[in-house]
Amino acid sequence: MANVLRELASLPLEERRSRGIEHTPREIASQPRLWIENFKLLKGREGEVRDFLESNIFSKEKPRVILSGAGTSAFIGLSVQNLLRSRWGIDVDARPTTDIVTHWDSILLKDADNVLVSFSRSGNSPESLGTVMLANTFCERISHIIITCNKDGKLARLYGNSDNTLLLLLTPETNDKGLAMTSSFSTMLMTAQFLAYIDDLEEYERIVNSLSEATEGIFEEYSSLLKEITELDFKRAVFLGSGTLYGCAVESHLKLQELTAGRVICKADSFLGLRHGPEVVIDDKTLVVYFLSSDPFVRRYELDLMRDVWVKGIGMTKLVVCNRSDGEVGRYVDHAIEFDRDGAFKIPDMCRPMMDVTIGQMLGLFKSINLKLKPDNPSEEGIITRVVKGVRIYDPQAFKRNGEFKVIAE
Repeated sequence: MANVLRELASLPLEERRSRGIEHTPREIASQPRLWIENFKLLKGREGEVRDFLESNIFSKEKPRVILSGAGTSAFIGLSVQNLLRSRWGIDVDARPTTDIVTHWDSILLKDADNVLVSFSRSGNSPESLGTVMLANTFCERISHIIITCNKDGKLARLYGNSDNTLLLLLTPETNDKGLAMTSSFSTMLMTAQFLAYIDDLEEYERIVNSLSEATEGIFEEYSSLLKEITELDFKRAVFLGSGTLYGCAVESHLKLQELTAGRVICKADSFLGLRHGPEVVIDDKTLVVYFLSSDPFVRRYELDLMRDVWVKGIGMTKLVVCNRSDGEVGRYVDHAIEFDRDGAFKIPDMCRPMMDVTIGQMLGLFKSINLKLKPDNPSEEGIITRVVKGVRIYDPQAFKRNGEFKVIAE
């Protein structure tokens, strides 16, 4: 089949500009290469990274790591917290900055050895800046890991050189120009996975190379199928994933929804969670996407849910993303995307979100084009923007002292 994604990215510049696809197709297609480039960049700083983690996390008596970001950047935390927690053996908690700035006093732990990991494409999100300020004020012991794509962003400029901060600045190409975060999301996620594997980078290098190669295969073999699916008249979409793949489902639901300017309403949930009410949204105009686990124990639960959906006869079309399909999987879906049919890659489920999310990205891109929108800026009325606007962060201490709403970031 044709690689539709590559064809879009290769169109003449003026045509891409006129159709609003100057950036987004290229940014999606570039991800496998950018993961390798940025892995090599990080590996060149292995000693510095290892020393920082040892001094600020591994040697501490009560370490607590908070993964923070707003919107898509928050979903990086959802997609990596289980991996970090299992490999580091400590408390790792994903908390969006949009929660921290309003409820910092019930989220931050004053007496813990806190490490705040900030994910931010632009480094200019008011909530991200406000979260760093609040953490520095409230926590007795705090250090920071800032992962960003923009060397000129406020996070990098204001805090990147602090003694208690490790700044992990990604290559400029990861700083997406399109509205939707694509390569920025997956490459910042790769960076977090790199941190998880800091004591076994040889193994992670194998994994990231496999992820890169498998994703290129998905683009080549399945982008045409995904385009065909987006030509169906679905009005809703539901994405399901377990564990770290739940984070992938959440990010995928946002990608399709924002790239279609809300014309396709999307929902994300876990396989087991779907039965507890959310299943009611699946009607005959709904696309259902399953991110299926490779673990046979987890997969059994997921297959039970897929069978329930199939027996009830709900959903317009069903798509599964998996290492390989079989007769049972195939019975419950209309289409299957297999990324490791021959068993060559052996990619752990906890590392899959950066690859699997490209399915959500392509569905969003192709559906946006199908709806005659401009994917680089699909929100024609400016309801959503590349960097959030209109947010003011207030100083809680000034409010506590005299009721003053003093703005500390916007």
